[in-house]
Amino acid sequence: MCDTITWRGWYRLFLHGLNVQISDTCVMKYRCSTDIPLWIHGGHPRIEDGVVTRDVCGNWDNYCCYYGSYPIKIKACPGNYYVYELVSPTKCNAAYCADVSSINTSSSAVIPASLLTDYYSADPCYNYTVLDDPWRANGRQYYYYYNYYKCDTTVSWSGWYRLFINDVSAHIPDTCVAQYSCGTNITLWIRGGHPAVEDGVVTRDVCSNTGSYCCFYGSYPIKVKACPGNYFVYELVSPTVCSSAYCADVSSINTSSTAVTTATISTGNVTHLCLY
Repeated sequence: MCDTITWRGWYRLFLHGLNVQISDTCVMKYRCSTDIPLWIHGGHPRIEDGVVTRDVCGNWDNYCCYYGSYPIKIKACPGNYYVYELVSPTKCNAAYCADVSSINTSSSAVIPASLLTDYYSADPCYNYTVLDDPWRANGRQYYYYYNYYKCDTTVSWSGWYRLFINDVSAHIPDTCVAQYSCGTNITLWIRGGHPAVEDGVVTRDVCSNTGSYCCFYGSYPIKVKACPGNYFVYELVSPTVCSSAYCADVSSINTSSTAVTTATISTGNVTHLCLY
């Protein structure tokens, strides 16, 4: 086997459903279904060490670190396990090894409930306010007198928001929206596209369409996060001009994003169905 693949994000190792870790001592060549077994030099960190960097060694020709590889990042987690930010090794055939002597049958069940509560409270994917105004839908245009246009500068935005239209998950458009849509005169959309889950929290510019130019008015940037379950949350701020309002892309409505769950956790603003 050869691990020169496209690694993205962080990984946790299991064998036969049991928690294991990458070997941190020399591994004999031809083990782990490869020619050059990869192990980490310098040992594993403790929780209080945070994220650390470790060199990766490949055993060959009677020398445990004959082949060096790019360093990887490691973090010790509450619950007695590790996660790794893996990168492709410099040579094939080489593969990361799992230390079977490290098998831990208790690591998947010892995470204290208080830690889980803190995690879900801190993660905006599980701690958001629902924004469900039907007029935010971008499917039709409105021609009102000025005083009737919606304006998001009057809203006291606080924290993170998730969009629903008619009880179905939606997201802010990431392409230009026609003027007079979304119950307002100046329609707000985000430029730069939506992130993937592995991107974490990203910042996106907010544009306002006045009819003559899709980004005529700039607004303060907002933060966006993709969540497991195929939805997005947004840290919204007040736009710079009135009347302008955030739009909801009804073409993006996702009817499957709330149906793959096994447990519920209440975090105050909303009761969340959490993915495992």
